[in-house]
Amino acid sequence: NYAPARACPNCHRDWGLGMTCQFCRQVSGQPNGVALCSPGKRLGGYLLEGLLVVVTLVIGWFVWSLIAWGKGQTPAKQLLGMRVLKLTTGSAATWGTMFLQEIIGKAVGSIVNAFTLSIFTFMILWDKNNQEIWDKIAGTIVVDDPNGQLVAPGR
Repeated sequence: NYAPARACPNCHRDWGLGMTCQFCRQVSGQPNGVALCSPGKRLGGYLLEGLLVVVTLVIGWFVWSLIAWGKGQTPAKQLLGMRVLKLTTGSAATWGTMFLQEIIGKAVGSIVNAFTLSIFTFMILWDKNNQEIWDKIAGTIVVDDPNGQLVAPGR
């Protein structure tokens, strides 16, 4: 008694187990092409975020962040075509969820990293959903949304 194989709507291969296609990382229930963001792109996003903080003299980045959070993004994620989704609903993260992730989650993550020799910085490499500790705290995942197919909350 095996369940029939489910084909991925994006790459048409066997979906496998889990919320993402085992081959192309398409996220279940999302438009074609909306896939789980790779660890490399997420790490690049962290570097870009740091650069933006410096270039915008912190205050510009802070104001930009407050606006971008309402769309389930950070300034770097906005530039790179990435979006944060709530894991339970698959909808774009709200401003409150982004605050939980970016302020509370990253503060807790920094404390955990201090006590684990920064091992959890690399959690993104072994987690099946490429989640960091702050993603786990906020219940979110990060996806590629290069064509802006996902609608921000309240739109």
